[in-house]
Amino acid sequence: YEKGKEYYNCGRVEWVKLFGPRIYSVVDDGKKNTVIIHIDNFSISTCACVKKHFCEHIAAVFLHYYEPWLMSNEIMSNINLAVGKTPSKSSPLQLNNQVLNIRVTEEGPVERWHEYFELEYGRLKEDPKKYYQKYTEYYEMRYSGMQLNSFIAAVSVHSNNWPSFNRNLYCLHGILFFMTRMENSLEKESLSFMGNYQIERIEDDFMEALDSVMSVKKREKGRPFFQKAVELVRENFLREKKQLFDWIYIYRLMCVTLLDRQGLEGETACLVEIMKGLKDNRQGCYYAALGLAGLKMPAHRSGEALAILQKLKEINIEDMFFYLQHLAGAKEWDNLLAWLLWLDNEIRDANHVFFEGVCEYCILAVKNSRAGEEFTKLVKSWLPRSFDFYADYLLAAGLFREWVELNIIYQAYGRQSIKISALRHLESCEPALLIPLYHQWAARLIEEKNRSSYREAVRLLKKLRSLYNRQKMGKEWDTFISRLSLRYPRMRAFQEELRKGKLIS
Repeated sequence: YEKGKEYYNCGRVEWVKLFGPRIYSVVDDGKKNTVIIHIDNFSISTCACVKKHFCEHIAAVFLHYYEPWLMSNEIMSNINLAVGKTPSKSSPLQLNNQVLNIRVTEEGPVERWHEYFELEYGRLKEDPKKYYQKYTEYYEMRYSGMQLNSFIAAVSVHSNNWPSFNRNLYCLHGILFFMTRMENSLEKESLSFMGNYQIERIEDDFMEALDSVMSVKKREKGRPFFQKAVELVRENFLREKKQLFDWIYIYRLMCVTLLDRQGLEGETACLVEIMKGLKDNRQGCYYAALGLAGLKMPAHRSGEALAILQKLKEINIEDMFFYLQHLAGAKEWDNLLAWLLWLDNEIRDANHVFFEGVCEYCILAVKNSRAGEEFTKLVKSWLPRSFDFYADYLLAAGLFREWVELNIIYQAYGRQSIKISALRHLESCEPALLIPLYHQWAARLIEEKNRSSYREAVRLLKKLRSLYNRQKMGKEWDTFISRLSLRYPRMRAFQEELRKGKLIS
C-alpha cells in the first residue's frame, strides 16, 4: 500500500477506465503493468506484474480512482484491504454521487456542477501529498496539464454511467472551470511559469470536449448548459489583463456553434450594454467589440460587424482572421473583398500563417466570384510575399507568359525554388516562353564565379539548347553559345565545364 501511494503521488497511474463492474488501468514503474480491479470482489483483482494480486500497482489504481471519497471521509490511514472481505455499504466501492456532500446529477443544474468543481478543486489544491507541490509553490501554473488530468479524473467519477451527451457536457464544464481558475492564478503569478505547450494541450482538450457537444439535435436540451459556458468564457475574455488562453476565439466559436437565434440575440444585447459602460481605450472594450462583431457573422450581417470594428482606434490583425474565415466559408465574396480592402495595409505585415490563409481565400475567390479580377489585383499587390500563390494561380489559369515574366522578375537565381513539374508543364505546352527565363538564370549563375554555379549553369544551358532545337533555331543557338564562350575567355573553370558538357569543343 505504501509503495502504491508513492506511485500514485508521483503520477505513475497513466489512465483509468470503468467498464461495468471492473476498473482497467495501466501503472508505469519502468514497465507497463495492466491492472484490473473487480468492484464486486476486490480480492480477485489482478495485475500483470510478478506479484499478480495485492501489489503496489493495484494499490495505486485504487487510490487514483477512490481518493475523493477517501479524503472526504478522512479514512486514508484506516483502509482495510483484507483478502476476501466484502465491501460494506459505506465503502468507496459503493460510492454513488456523494463526494463532498454535493449531489451531482446528469440533469444539473449546471450551477451545482460548478459548486462541486470549486470544492473538489480546493481539496486537490490543499492535498499535501500531491507530487507537483513538492517541486514548486506555483501550484496553478506549473504541471497544469497533469493537474487537469487529476482534476477531471476526480470529478468524472460521477458521470461514468451518464448518457454520452450529458457526460461530454459535464467534462466540457469541468475543463472550462479549470481554465478559469488558471486565469485567476495568472493575476498573481507570471506567465513565464507556464509553458506554451501546456496551454495548447489544455486548449486542445477543451476543443475536443466542445466538439463532442456540437450536435444540433441536442442544442435545445443543452441550452442552459451552453449559456452558462458562454457566460463564463465572456467573463474571461473581458478581463483587463494579459490572458493565458485565447478566450475571444473560444467565445466566438462557441456562440456560432452552440447558441440558437434566441441565445445569440441575448448575447448581442449583453455585449451592447457592456460596451456602453467601458471606455474606448480599454482592453475590455476592444474585446467586447470583437465579440459583438463575431455575433453578427452567423446572421450574415458582416457589414454591421465591419462598422463596429472600424470604430476601433487600433486592431490586432490576427484577431481578424475569424471574420475572414467565416466569410470565405460562407462564400460571401463581395463582403470578403470589402474586409480585405480595409485590412490591406495590416495584411502586408501580418505573420506568415495569417498571410498564407488570406492568400488562399483570395485565390479561392478568384475562381468562384464575380469580383475575381479585384482579388487578383490584391494578391498581385502583395508581391513578393504572395509569389507562390500568384504563380500557382497563373499556372493553373494557363497564363504561361505572365508566369514566366513573374519568375524573371522575382526568381532570377535559378529553378531551385520552382517545382520541377511546373517547368516540365511549360516545356510541354509553351517551350519557347522558357527561353528568356533560362537565359537569365544561366547568366546569374555564371556571375557567381564558382565551380558549383558553373556546373549548374551548364545544366541549364543544356536545357536551353534543347529548347532552341525544338524551335528549329539551331543557328541561333550556335551563335549564342559561341559568343558566351568568347565573353568569358579567362574563366578557365567555366570553359572546362562547357567542354565537359559538350557545349563547346
